[in-house]
Order: sequence, then structure tokens, then C-alpha cells
Amino acid sequence: MSSTTIGPALGRSATTSRARWVNILPIVFVMYTIAYFDRANIGIALPFIRKDLALDAVQAGLVGGVFAWGYAVTQIFSGWMTLRLGARNTIGWALILWGFAAVGTAFVNSYHELLIARILLGLFEGPVFAATAILLSEWFTKPERGRAFGYWNLSSPVGAFLAGPISGFLLAHYDWRIMMIVEGLPAWIWAVLWWWRIPTSLDRARWLGDGEREAVRAELAAEQAELKPETSAPWWSVLAEPAVWLTLGGFTLINLLISGYTLWLPSLLKSMGIASIELVGWLSGAPFLLGMAGIWVITRHSDARGQERRWHAAIPTFATGVVLILAMLLPPQLMVLQIGLLILSGFPMKMFLPLIFARLTEILPREKAVPAVVIVSTTANLLAGFGGPVMIGYIYHVTGAYTVAFAALGLAGVIGGMIFALVTGARRA
Repeated sequence: MSSTTIGPALGRSATTSRARWVNILPIVFVMYTIAYFDRANIGIALPFIRKDLALDAVQAGLVGGVFAWGYAVTQIFSGWMTLRLGARNTIGWALILWGFAAVGTAFVNSYHELLIARILLGLFEGPVFAATAILLSEWFTKPERGRAFGYWNLSSPVGAFLAGPISGFLLAHYDWRIMMIVEGLPAWIWAVLWWWRIPTSLDRARWLGDGEREAVRAELAAEQAELKPETSAPWWSVLAEPAVWLTLGGFTLINLLISGYTLWLPSLLKSMGIASIELVGWLSGAPFLLGMAGIWVITRHSDARGQERRWHAAIPTFATGVVLILAMLLPPQLMVLQIGLLILSGFPMKMFLPLIFARLTEILPREKAVPAVVIVSTTANLLAGFGGPVMIGYIYHVTGAYTVAFAALGLAGVIGGMIFALVTGARRA
């Protein structure tokens, strides 16, 4: 069906064509899967790295958390880079650079060298999240954006899932250094495909029909006109929006849960007496496989309910924390049920992710949406991406057990869900 309708009917005409969905989203999906894979695989390798480099639990937590410091540094400038270089170019160069950091991790020989490798990986992945959000907002209109962001964000649980069994297999048959090399190479391979397949603009997309191109362009322009951007307002005026601060608070707490959970779940499973590293890998990946289904369900349901985002983010975040706390309250004799709850917590764990950033792009003009996404993502990833792994490592170092630490992560999820429920909108909503 051709896309020839302009204006109010655009939502229907644009979505009836599959061109943008099949040419943009699969490339974005795999790109971000690789990115998340390269940051998550350290968790499954951590017990072996700790042994080879003689790291204690606190040092191991710092290794997992220091990624967030590098990530935050370039995220601060990601909006500036994206607006000037373009989302396509920003992500393309990031792929090349983080490939070097991922492969280079295989050649570290000390704790401090490992810290440097993880910081560099964070630096080079830092611009990608905001750039991807902006890229999709340039190709998909508001009625489509929840689903588009949802498909994109399916990639993070996919990356986390694949990191488990693939890394487990490589560790069982080789070692963690070979694992890092093999798993770092796809970033370079995908960089080539990225430059080739992602157009610089709607006008350069040869696979896009003229009718749909004009319809999408008109709808995107209408969105910005409705928001009445204040071109004279500085970017920091976004800090006056209550929705930005509440989103930041909720995102920080749930991201604290996710980062600590992702890094330390393999170690928790091994502490339960699971000896097979391949089984640990599969069990570590299973929650994120469920997370894919969770994101799929919540984004479609959100769009079908008039693009409602607030409760669709708040309730699953709260539920994640509750399930995790329940798992930690079970006695060791119920290990199978405990593992089942740990896996089940993955289903709602990332439901919030596509919704809160889609929300920011929908209630703020582009000049404010870009810094809002950057501020929320950068600050939350810095505080939680560093704090989650370090908190688990410290509590384990003090107590010799993971139960209290994982229960604390669950509490963060409960409070984060409550905060998301307070995000009623922005001053321009």
C-alpha cells in the first residue's frame, strides 16, 4: 500500500508501509545488541578474571562499575555530538572505537589495566543511547514511537541473554581472554554494515516511497510545531521540568537494580552450588530472554492505550523489586524456587526503558528532548551503573553472602516504581 496521505491521517499511512521498519530497526537492533553484549559479558567472566588477576570482591565491583564513569563522560556530550555530527555518524564511529576497547580487554594483565579497558569501553559506548533515541525520533512519528523504541530496547535483554550462554561456552572450552577477543570483533563487522545501510536523512533513503517520505516529514514537522519550542531558551531550561527530575530518580533506582543484578547474578548462581559454567551462563541469560517478551508486551499495550507511559513504566518496575525481594527471603532449601523467581524478575525488569525516553521525546520539543534524554541517561547510568556493582561487591565483602545485597536491589526497584508513578507530565504536557 502506498503512503500518500498527509496530515492527520499520517499515522495510518506511515505505519502501513514496512519500509522504515525493515530498513532501520533491524540495523539499530543488532547494533545495540552488540553494545549491550560487550558491556554485560564481564559478569560471566568475572569469577575467572578475579582468580587470574587476584581481585577481591570490592575490586571486582569496581571493575564492573567503572564502565559507568567512562559512559557518563561521553554521554554528557552525546547530545552536542548528535546534533552536530548526526546520529548516524555518532553511532558509526562509536562502533569502531568500542570494538578496540572490547578486544583490548583480552590483553590486560593487572587490575589497573582492566579498569582502564572498562573505562574506555564506557567512553566509546557513551554517546550511543542518546544518539539512537534521536535517530529513531527522526524516522518514526509519535503514534509509532512507542513500538519503535520498544523494538530497539528489546536489544538490551537480547545482548544480556546472549552474553550468558555464548560466554559460558567460550569459557568452558577456551578462556576469558579468547572470549573477549571473539565477542569484541562483531562491533567492527557491524560498523561496516551501519555506514552502508543507514541513510543520512529521509531524502537519502532510496527504499522509501515519495508519498511516505513526505508524510513522515510533514508529521514530524507538525509535532515540533505543536510543542512550540522556545528557540531562545538555553538547554539547561529543561531542568525546570519536574518530569525530568522524577524520571531521573526512578531511572537511577531501577538502573541500580539492573546493573548490580547483571554483573553479579552469575556469581550468585555459582555461590548456590551450580558448578557448570555453561549452566550458569544459560541461567544468567534466561531472565533477559523473558525481558524481551516483557518489552514486547508493554510497548504494544502502551501504544494501544493511547500512548500511556507512566503506569506502564511504574507498575513493572515496582513488581521487579517485589519479586527480587521475595527470592532473597526464601531459605536455601528452596533453591529451585529461588532461581525461578530470580529468572521471573527479568520479565518486568526492563519494561520501563523504552517508555520513559519515548515519553520525554513526546512531551518536550526537540531542543529540550535531546538534553533531557542526555541528562537522565547520563546521570542515572553514572550513579547506578557504578553504584550497583560496587554496592553488591561491598556488601558481599562485609557479609560473605549475596542475600542482603540482592534484597537491597529489590528495594531500589520498589521505590523506583513509586517514583515513576509520580511522573504526571511536564509543564508543556
